[in-house]
Amino acid sequence: MIIKCGRTNEASISVIDLEMAVSIPLFPPWCVVPPVDKICSFYGIRIPCVPAINFEDIFGLEVEMGHWITFILLVLIGILNLSYVQFPFNYKDSMKITTGLYSIITGFFAFFRVTFHISRFLLIGAALHNLAEWSILIQVSNSCTTSTKIKDALRRATFFILTIVILVVMMPSLFLAVLVEQSFGIMLDFALPLLFWYMYVTGNERVRSFYQLPVVAHTVHLLFTILPLVFANFHVGNTSWYSSFFLETAVYISGPITHVLYMWWSFEFDDLKKEATEKEKPADVIPTELRAKYIIWFLVAGYSLGLVPLVAVPFAMGPCQDTPHCAGSTAIMGTSVAVVHPGFGIAFQDMVSSKRLVERARAAKGNLEYELYGDVQDPDTFRFVEHWASRESLQAWMTEIHPLFQESAMKNLLVGEKLQQFGGYSYYQSSECRSVDSGAIFFEVGASCDKVWSVVSNWSDCSWVIGCDYAVITEPNTRRLHMKDGSTVLVVLRKLNKGNKELVYEVLQPFQGYTGSVNTPDTGSAPGCNATYRFTVLKNATPSADFVYADFLNIRVPGLKKLFKS
Repeated sequence: MIIKCGRTNEASISVIDLEMAVSIPLFPPWCVVPPVDKICSFYGIRIPCVPAINFEDIFGLEVEMGHWITFILLVLIGILNLSYVQFPFNYKDSMKITTGLYSIITGFFAFFRVTFHISRFLLIGAALHNLAEWSILIQVSNSCTTSTKIKDALRRATFFILTIVILVVMMPSLFLAVLVEQSFGIMLDFALPLLFWYMYVTGNERVRSFYQLPVVAHTVHLLFTILPLVFANFHVGNTSWYSSFFLETAVYISGPITHVLYMWWSFEFDDLKKEATEKEKPADVIPTELRAKYIIWFLVAGYSLGLVPLVAVPFAMGPCQDTPHCAGSTAIMGTSVAVVHPGFGIAFQDMVSSKRLVERARAAKGNLEYELYGDVQDPDTFRFVEHWASRESLQAWMTEIHPLFQESAMKNLLVGEKLQQFGGYSYYQSSECRSVDSGAIFFEVGASCDKVWSVVSNWSDCSWVIGCDYAVITEPNTRRLHMKDGSTVLVVLRKLNKGNKELVYEVLQPFQGYTGSVNTPDTGSAPGCNATYRFTVLKNATPSADFVYADFLNIRVPGLKKLFKS
């Protein structure tokens, strides 16, 4: 529960270290990561959720900051939009009110996503977001020819959205709540750009001028906000440039752009309503030629197209059977053991409960998991298992909780007056997360390390490369090895460290992506030399790691032992 963490001294990174470092793939696997039910908390509020953001991701901090910046920008855009509304409320400013609230609600959508992930809070925010879109649709509809009809339509839309909200809250599972909201919510995200494009393409010059801003605004909204959010949800936990960086960045950029464009359009929209009433333009509505037709058909088309990313795409992708952890993670898993005096187990549990230790830890910033387990064989031994997004969040928790374990009552319960067996662990990262496979081989030869190094470090000497006939230096750090079987290998020297007796090279031809590192450290007074060879090869390429292992262990290592007998 309390883990001593410190920042280690950073050493210089060699080329081979860079080659062997985690490589972030461009795209994630073509599959849908199965949702994982969790409890999300924010300032003590805890609700069921499904993670939408992987804060352990190497991009985790940037994603979190992107959401907060987007939230602030959208709220400010909405407030700016509303500042142009004349008070007391005048219906002639209805579009400014709509687009202002639309921006603020979208901002809170970002807030709910970063704090409560995919949860009922987020779905309620999405439903209110859709209410603003319904308001836009109603105000451009050809069937709403008077302000009275517009108000009646808005009441019906509000009732519909309230019904969705009630269903979201009452659904027995979060999955059903998502299904209800998203199946109707994404309908408008497709219907509005289709409608605006239809009016823009088929209308006269005045109609095209009127619809050019909403055409761009909602097309950007659909392509760079809505669809990236949907697709990002498919890949939570799979780190890649596409899902972890590009999709998220598209959302942060497109959100403010969309709502700035809608704000500008709202000025033009409401100005048209303030023009003198004409025969074909009743008070408080836009002129007849600007009103959109065939609304029902566009809603049907929007609903049908919305099912493609929600249902058809994930069905085609299929679930990920075994998702590797590819986080490049800053996360840390900690364990500690509390051993109490014989018979004190119940008292210790009550003490932990009265201090709300577990609840406080789970509500702390950066906590991903916190559990207290009792030993099934020893009722006086307990283990804390905790999972934090970063060392910093763990350190903050340690500072907060330290006084509790200094209290006399708590120290009296614990054997030795303190917790025992601290441990901190970072994530094991699957090789599937890297674009290269790494290998290492240890071997001993009879000759001294100085003798071995004198041969290996001589760039013009290839006698230690088993099968090499002679080497030709083509450039200062490049040589071509002429092999006894007639083939050639072009190699470039990447590093030559005489102090550590380390040589690093990369093969350029006949294949690429292969890096080798030979190290012959001094063994003191011990006879012979303990040498190491490390290598990296491109995944799913030639040669494979298995081939290199077999080649070295069966051919090259025996050959080197023969070459360097004494």
